[in-house]
Amino acid sequence: MHFSPADNSRGSSDSHGNDGRARAPWRDDAGFSELYDYWESGREAGSLPRADKFDLLAVTPWLADMCLLDVLGPENYFCRFAGTALVERLGFDMSQQNIFTFQSSETRDLTAASYHAVVNQPCGAIARYSNHYSSGRSGVVRTLYLPLMAPQGGNFRIACMTRREEEASYAAPIEQSVSGTDILDLIWIDIGFGVPDIKA
Repeated sequence: MHFSPADNSRGSSDSHGNDGRARAPWRDDAGFSELYDYWESGREAGSLPRADKFDLLAVTPWLADMCLLDVLGPENYFCRFAGTALVERLGFDMSQQNIFTFQSSETRDLTAASYHAVVNQPCGAIARYSNHYSSGRSGVVRTLYLPLMAPQGGNFRIACMTRREEEASYAAPIEQSVSGTDILDLIWIDIGFGVPDIKA
């Protein structure tokens, strides 16, 4: 499934806008909506927002759910910033680490291909997936991914916001949290450059 900029209407409070089109999925979450609008405001002539102009404080109410990734290479996504809600759920601070070090081996290839597409297509994405936390809790989260243009002499970045769904199950604690134990849904956002043929 994918959505295009033409779907970027705040629409009504139900699942469809006034013209009958399906409402853009990032509009179903206030945090996603605010992040997307700030990201969109940084675009010039259809280009990506510049990473060195992207100010996390512009989405302060949602900062706890944010992370910012430096794209250093295939399966090397360095976390520059991790919000407090992410740190609390994971049980450790993932900032200054490659996030693939705690990615599930079962979904590693799909995750790597999806991150690559966000930066190289480029496009946005919303992924719904399950995590198994060190506390023993297993729960489902949704993450919005938006690409940022590399600063001069720097690396492309990805701005991410992760929101937790309430339902969860519990098992014995594990040594380290594992992300993406199951990819449940993957929605691509066409920002003017098309979307990849990658499905969950």
